Amino acid sequence: MQSALLLGFSLALVLVASIEADVDINRATANQIRWNINRTASPCTDFWSFACGNFVNHNSPASKYVDNFGWVEDQFATALVEFMESDLKANDTQAPQLIHQMRTYYQACTRDKKQWTPVDPPEMVQLWARASSGPLGIAFDERADVATNDSTRRVVQLTMPEPRFRYRMLRALQFIENPKNNYQNKDNLTQFIKDLKELQDKHRFDEPTVYTWTYKEMFEQIPHLSWAEILSELFEVNRNSPLFKDLVFEVSNVEYFRDLVQLLKFVKYEDYREYARVHHLVVLEEAEPMFRNPKSCIHHMRAILPLGINYIYNRFVYENREQDTRRLQEIFTMLKATFKKYFEANRLELNAEMLAYLEAKLTGMQLKVGNLPEENSSEFYNLHYESAEFKNSTFLENLIEALTLRTRLQHAGLLQPQARLDLRRYYVNDNVFKARTSPFYENERNTITVPMEFLQFPLFDHRQHPIFQESLMGAVLGHEMSHAFEQEGLLFDSSGNESPIGLQIVESKSFQEAIKCARGKKSPVSLKECVADINGLQLAYDSFFGFNSDPRTVEYLPYAFDAEFKSKLFYLSYAQFFCGTLPPVLGHDRDDERVNVSVGNLRQFAYDFQCRQPPSPPSLCEIWRPREETEPAKLQP
Repeated sequence: MQSALLLGFSLALVLVASIEADVDINRATANQIRWNINRTASPCTDFWSFACGNFVNHNSPASKYVDNFGWVEDQFATALVEFMESDLKANDTQAPQLIHQMRTYYQACTRDKKQWTPVDPPEMVQLWARASSGPLGIAFDERADVATNDSTRRVVQLTMPEPRFRYRMLRALQFIENPKNNYQNKDNLTQFIKDLKELQDKHRFDEPTVYTWTYKEMFEQIPHLSWAEILSELFEVNRNSPLFKDLVFEVSNVEYFRDLVQLLKFVKYEDYREYARVHHLVVLEEAEPMFRNPKSCIHHMRAILPLGINYIYNRFVYENREQDTRRLQEIFTMLKATFKKYFEANRLELNAEMLAYLEAKLTGMQLKVGNLPEENSSEFYNLHYESAEFKNSTFLENLIEALTLRTRLQHAGLLQPQARLDLRRYYVNDNVFKARTSPFYENERNTITVPMEFLQFPLFDHRQHPIFQESLMGAVLGHEMSHAFEQEGLLFDSSGNESPIGLQIVESKSFQEAIKCARGKKSPVSLKECVADINGLQLAYDSFFGFNSDPRTVEYLPYAFDAEFKSKLFYLSYAQFFCGTLPPVLGHDRDDERVNVSVGNLRQFAYDFQCRQPPSPPSLCEIWRPREETEPAKLQP
C-alpha cells in the first residue's frame, strides 16, 4: 500500500516521539509555548516579546529555524526530497509523465552546477524574452486575469510595473555598468533605464482609472506601441490572427502608457531589445534558488511548478487530508456563525440592502484545503506540463522552459471562445519567486485557500486541543475572512464582481469612522492588514469562548496537559504563529507590532493577564464586533 511505503517520510522529524497520542501532541504544543516564553518581558506592555522572546534562544526544536514558517516548510521539503530521490511510483499508471517531469526538473536543479553570467547571450533567453510580453514587457506589467465586473471572464490586464520591480532596473544597471561585462552600448542602455525610472516615478502616485477596451480600441487609445508584435509573441500566434479581435483589455495607468510612447521614440530598437535581454536575465537570477540544494530546489519548484508539487504531496505524502479538512471546516463554520452575529448586531447601522450584501458574501465564502483544482482526472494532471521539455542536466534551460510554460498556460484560455474561466481546473499559479505557505483569500473567488504546507505541527495538527486550533488557525482564518470585509475586499460581491453596494459601504461615514481607529498613533504599513489582524483575533476569541464572554465571571478549568496558563493559552498559541526572527517589513507591519496591536484591541486580554489599566471600550478598535452593553469595571490595583 503506497501510504504505508511513505510512512518513513520525515514529515515530523522534530518532536516525532512526542506527538503520537492525542494527549502528547497537546503536551508538545504546550511545551513549545513554554520554551518560547521570555518571562522577563511584560505581557501587558509587549506581549510578543513575552510569548516569543525565547524562540531562537534555547534548545527547543524550533531554535534552528528563522520562524515557524521555516519549520513547516522544512518538514514539507524533507518529505518531497525523499520522494524525488526515490523510485517510488516510477511506474505509476495515473500520472507517469507528470512524475517523470517533476523528477527530471529536480535532478537538474540539484545536480547541474553550471554557473552563468549576465554577458552570456544564450539564444534561449532571447526566445523567452519574446515569449513573455515581448521587448516592451520591461516597461509595463501584463498578466492574464479575470474581469473586475465578471469573475469568470478572462481578460488581459496592462499596468505600469509595481514599485517592487524597481529592484530589477537597479540590478540591470549594475550588470550594465560593471566593466567586466563590456556592454558596447552602455551609455544608451544606462540612459534608457534612468529615463524609464523617472517616468515611473512621475506616475507613481497616480490614482488611475481602469479602462475596458477591445483590441481595436487599445490601438486607438494608445497608438504607436507595437501591440500586434507584442501580442503575437506573447500568445505564439500570427500577428494578424483573428483571435485577437475577441480579446478584452483592462488598462490602467493610461497616461503612463502615452508618455511611454513618447519616450520610446528616442530609444533605438536594438537598445531596448538589449535591455529586455538584461531584464530577463535579472528575472532568471531572482527565480533560481540562491544556493541550489535538495530542499531549496523543492521550495523553488513549489513556486514555479505548483500544480506538480502539490499533486505529488497530496497523493503520496499527505496522510491527514480527510481529518484536517473536516476539522478546518468545523472551525470555518463556527467563525462564519460568529461573523453573522456581528452583522446582525449591525454596529455600523447599515441599511437592509447593505446587510443583505454582507450576509450573502459571508454565506457564499468557501474554504479550500490545498492549492489544487476540483478536476481530479488523471489525464488532466498527467498532461498539464506536456508541452515542457525538461532535461535532467541543464537547469537554466529548464528554468526558462518553466517560465515560458507558465506564460503559455496562463494565456491559453484567453484565446478560447468567450475566454471563460474553467472553474473546475482553476488553481492559483503562485508567484514565481516565493510560494505562499500561509492561508490567503481571493476576492474574485470569494475563497480562502489553506496551503498544505501550513497544516503541520507546530501550526496545526488535527489531534490538537481546540484551544490551540481555534486560537491560531481560528485567528488566521478569521484574518482571511476579514479581508472580504475591509475597504478593498468589500468592493467585491459574493461572486467576486465589483459592486456599487460594496462601494457605498466603504464610503459610508460609519465604516470610515470604524476603520479610523486601526490607523492608531502610528500608521500601519497596510491599513487593510491591520483591520484584518484586529477583527480576526476578535472573531476567533468569540467563536471559541462564546459571544461576549466575560473573563471575570467565566470559570476556566485547567486542561489536562496544562494547569498553569488556563485561558492564557489562547493568546499564547495565537502569538506562536508570529514567533521567530523579526523579518523586514513587506506588506505588513512587523510581527511584534501585529501581535501587540491585536491583543491590545481585545478587551478580554487585559483581564486575563491582570493588566493594571485595561482599555475602556471607546479606546478599543472594534470594526464589526458588537459594542459591549456596559463598560467593564476597572481592575483593582
